[in-house]
Amino acid sequence: MKFAALGTDRDVLMLVEAALAAGHHIVWLGDVRPEDADAIRSLLPGLPDSADWESLLDHRLVDAVLVGRGTAADDLRAEQLKRLVTDAVPTLLVHPATLSVLTFYELDMGRRESRAVVRHYNPLVGNPNVAELADWVRSGESEIGAVYQVVCQRFASDCGRDAVLRHLARDVEVLRAVAGEVRSVSAVGPRGLDANYASLQVQLSGSGTATVRWSIVPTPGQASRVELTLIGQRGSATLRLPPDSDSAGAGVAGAGSLEIAVGDRKESRPRRPRDAPRAAIDALAAALPANATDQSAAASTWQDATIAMEIADAIELSLQKGRTIEIHPQKLTEQLAFRGTMAAFGCGLLFVGFFVLVFAGVLGDVLDLPLVRFWPWALLAMLAMFLLLQVVPWLAKKRPGD
Repeated sequence: MKFAALGTDRDVLMLVEAALAAGHHIVWLGDVRPEDADAIRSLLPGLPDSADWESLLDHRLVDAVLVGRGTAADDLRAEQLKRLVTDAVPTLLVHPATLSVLTFYELDMGRRESRAVVRHYNPLVGNPNVAELADWVRSGESEIGAVYQVVCQRFASDCGRDAVLRHLARDVEVLRAVAGEVRSVSAVGPRGLDANYASLQVQLSGSGTATVRWSIVPTPGQASRVELTLIGQRGSATLRLPPDSDSAGAGVAGAGSLEIAVGDRKESRPRRPRDAPRAAIDALAAALPANATDQSAAASTWQDATIAMEIADAIELSLQKGRTIEIHPQKLTEQLAFRGTMAAFGCGLLFVGFFVLVFAGVLGDVLDLPLVRFWPWALLAMLAMFLLLQVVPWLAKKRPGD
């Protein structure tokens, strides 16, 4: 199959290498970061760096697009993604694609409209070692007994806001898989948008019985990694996943380790290796036949990515507000967007109407302005127009195709 790479980063380099190893071809390349230039040239010698990303909208050029961070601004990347999804171009996006949850909502709405296959790449998701811990939490049948607490620690050298939020968007998806759905979040840490997030700690609660905690641990000069700990009735279990790599190909099939502590007995068990990039490429290739069909929803994973980003956004909101934030997952549709617009417009209309009443009732009588005499009719016309706008969704409703 023919793939394109739009925007490079460490994950895209690994995906490109996995695609080539699987026998696929990279026929288009764009938005290469300077620090990735040497690595991408060794993988794709002779392939030029193109700026004409709109050529990817031609379905005859590529079968799917691999999207990474690159150097593009968030607004440009969001526009590119919306165009690709609207034109039903299959995409595999490195998670998180952007740090704006609104873009995630818009892409999810566009995906359902165009029936495009949109998948996301989170190397932590689908790990069989994480799935084993999830079974322990759900069943309560393991060496450590019933699980009371789930603790996730993210070790990172970069503790800036953007870097921490990107780690958080990935890690909360793993926590959902282990501990169940998240219904509320409470964050403690810095409130400034430009502050260092090295002290960020998060408490999550939801459908599961175990409490869930996430925290960032500064580790200057070391690669980012994750530790997932289950604290149970009889002991604890700590899964140490392999550290993230800064170069393509290194650490892809890292295994990590699982440490069991029950009473005085401590045991370290090696884990099964997993090639996450190759698994993502194989899953994308298997999902391509469902593009632009009714099976596209089942072949896409963007809904999970949207929920994870919604939780990360709620955590940042909790940090700024200093209180617990409830999460109510919902799908953004055209009707919901229209209702939100009409609600804002209605509030604005009531706000303006209040001042019109004061102006017409007080100043109108004092100054005896001729135009003030017609304010009831003008207000009635505005209200009538507002009511007529409510029928727009029914007038614009699309009829199902044959």
